[in-house]
Amino acid sequence: ELANREALSLGTETELPNSLPGDDQDECLLLPGELCQHLCINTVGSYHCACFPGFSLQDDGRTCRPDGDPPKPEAAEESAPKPDSSQLASNTILLPVPQPNTCKDNGPCKQVCSVIGDTAMCSCFPGYAIMADGVSCEDQDECLMGTHDCSLRQFCVNTLGSFYCVSHTVLCAEGFILNMHRKCVDINECVADLHTCSRGEHCVNTVGSFRCYKALTCEPGYSLQDGECEDIDECELGTHNCQAGFMCQNTKGSFYCQARQRCMEGFLQDPEGNCVDINECTSLAEPCRPGFSCINTVGSYTCQRNPLLCGRGYHANQDGTKCVDVNECETGVHQCGEGQVCHNLPGSYRCDCKAGFQRDAFGRACVDVNECWTSPGRLCQHTCENTPGSYRCSCATGFVLAADGKRCEDVNECEAQRCSQECTNIYGSYQCYCRQGYQLAEDGHTCTDIDECAQGAGILCTFRCVNVPGSYQCACPERGYTM
Repeated sequence: ELANREALSLGTETELPNSLPGDDQDECLLLPGELCQHLCINTVGSYHCACFPGFSLQDDGRTCRPDGDPPKPEAAEESAPKPDSSQLASNTILLPVPQPNTCKDNGPCKQVCSVIGDTAMCSCFPGYAIMADGVSCEDQDECLMGTHDCSLRQFCVNTLGSFYCVSHTVLCAEGFILNMHRKCVDINECVADLHTCSRGEHCVNTVGSFRCYKALTCEPGYSLQDGECEDIDECELGTHNCQAGFMCQNTKGSFYCQARQRCMEGFLQDPEGNCVDINECTSLAEPCRPGFSCINTVGSYTCQRNPLLCGRGYHANQDGTKCVDVNECETGVHQCGEGQVCHNLPGSYRCDCKAGFQRDAFGRACVDVNECWTSPGRLCQHTCENTPGSYRCSCATGFVLAADGKRCEDVNECEAQRCSQECTNIYGSYQCYCRQGYQLAEDGHTCTDIDECAQGAGILCTFRCVNVPGSYQCACPERGYTM
């Protein structure tokens, strides 16, 4: 019965566009027994570990320890319960004792070891069954054995030592269900009795939904077509009763006879052939623009503007349908003065002081803030000069204003080659100096040659001193002497 009900719910097995893009990998099945000590529960895109009753999950998220302080191994062996062999579970096998401390380090058992007299008893955690070797434990597939408690609208998913239930509709859009291959397929609501059609209606399944059709009896002028009433065109079928001189005009559910003589514009012929005025105000969807009222006249109509009174600071929009705010700042009708900026408000405006200005003592006009006075020595490194709404920094001679507009950087005048020979840059200035044999002129820039012969006459040379640029040379008589 369960299989039949699931088959009715699943409908077609065709994979639909709203299926998950790629199945989730079940890490618990890919790495059995390696991820968690007790139970491994798969989740979408990951997994998490859980413990058997009486155990708590540790901080590492995978190992389990008994609730309370764990006893020492020796004490645990001595205080281990001595169950009666008549009460042994079906997943327990008795083994001969190879040594006195049979259950030390869990003995030969893979999961649970207990000592009964001189015999070791191996047992398994819930959800596992003892294997033929009497030592190992294997997982019990509750889903395959039918020992799970999942409802008819859920899938049973086996895990190591346990199972969990997944709703058929999890991760699927409305009108779809998750099949055994974890694909979203259409629900046949009509077969599964999940529709809301009333008695007397016929349920027709659609992809992701369903439709209800009534077994209709149509009114005169209509015929039943595919469960719906369609208009009968009496004029096309020739079932009308229009007399000679009249034309048949089909309408929804009926027809009318129109005299071949046409009425004037603005008039319509009734079934008796009379020309009657057309009320354009009711027959037309939008006879007039917004803000205008329609007034019907004989054979026509007129549009009259609706009166609209706007308050101060507002005016009517182009259509005349509503009052909109006047932007005094854009139109220039504000009264903000120098140093003020205009901010538009609904129905009004506000004058605020510009940056670098503040209200005067009366709170009316905006006056310039002298930043150099209010923050002396903090704005500029050298000189602060107030400007309207701001300030400007300048530097002393020998310095240039930095990129931040506040600090002053030393100018390297030597780069301009102002000295004729050697130049040394100093903070805020520079110094020219000359090479040996030259001296600095009064202009502080030019180096002139020192005439050593004139300054040390008769001292430098025994015979004759000859001045050269930057130095001097001694000369001897042309004959009879050498240097």
